[in-house]
Amino acid sequence: MAMRIAALGALLLTRCGTACDTSDEQAAGVKDTCNAAAYQALIGENGEAGASLPDPKRIYQIGDPVTLDYNPERLNIKLDETGKIVEIDCG
Repeated sequence: MAMRIAALGALLLTRCGTACDTSDEQAAGVKDTCNAAAYQALIGENGEAGASLPDPKRIYQIGDPVTLDYNPERLNIKLDETGKIVEIDCG
């Protein structure tokens, strides 16, 4: 039984090693489809500053549950535990 569990774990890790990797080119191509670069100056500001950004957007605190749907046009505005913007990206 332990051998089966170990084999399953190895299979899952092998599968993720090829399917889960994203090249730098892919990441760079998708990185700014929502114009996130234009809003990087807001990092460090209060999260309320993100409310005026264009839709679609979602504002959430790191650790909050979020849907796993990926929308390259959507701004993700991530807040720290104090409510300050720590990251703005697409997705």
